[in-house]
Amino acid sequence: MAEKLTGRASLLQREIEALERQERMLTDAIGERQPPNQRLADLRQELHRELATKRLVMFGTSHDIQDKGHNYNDELSARLAFLAEKFAPTVLLEEWAADREPSFASEFASSRSIVYKNVGPPPLEEFKTLGFAPINFPGHYGTLGPCCGAPAFYEYGPLEKQENRERRMVENSLNEMKNHQVGIFVVGLAHLHSMFSKLSAIDFNVAAYSWLG
Repeated sequence: MAEKLTGRASLLQREIEALERQERMLTDAIGERQPPNQRLADLRQELHRELATKRLVMFGTSHDIQDKGHNYNDELSARLAFLAEKFAPTVLLEEWAADREPSFASEFASSRSIVYKNVGPPPLEEFKTLGFAPINFPGHYGTLGPCCGAPAFYEYGPLEKQENRERRMVENSLNEMKNHQVGIFVVGLAHLHSMFSKLSAIDFNVAAYSWLG
């Protein structure tokens, strides 16, 4: 017996079956075979790719929203629940810090019996970016140094450390996805585009979404 499809593969299969039924009805009514249906061909190709490659559903947001106890936890839960319903993941990956309290996403995954894995880099100097402190913080060490009279905002970088973080996250994601076909990946929004590119380059089938509250 064929394995039951789940997630997006199931949605694609249902649309394919509906179009096939429609074609058969038209053929029976008209008495002649219908011309090739490009939409049907595209859906079959999409389904083949969905089944043949590992699917990662990226969700870019602000790290503070990922904190358990944040005012937007319910809103975050609604979005993760929607993606979980549509894609049927068996694992939830997250860019998170090992030295912080467990995130809201880890609690969400546990409540849904989804495996949770922190794929963030460890708290080592090679991964420490300027985003840990705003430019008006006395410990800020970016291009301008600490700017005590400045409004609070952040400098992005250093580039090599951001690259270090992303390379480690790609490596961790690849390792954690070995036993899974579909996963959700919660990541800081600043990494969404570049991680999308890096993961696609190693043949993950990636969809990306974002939300900042």
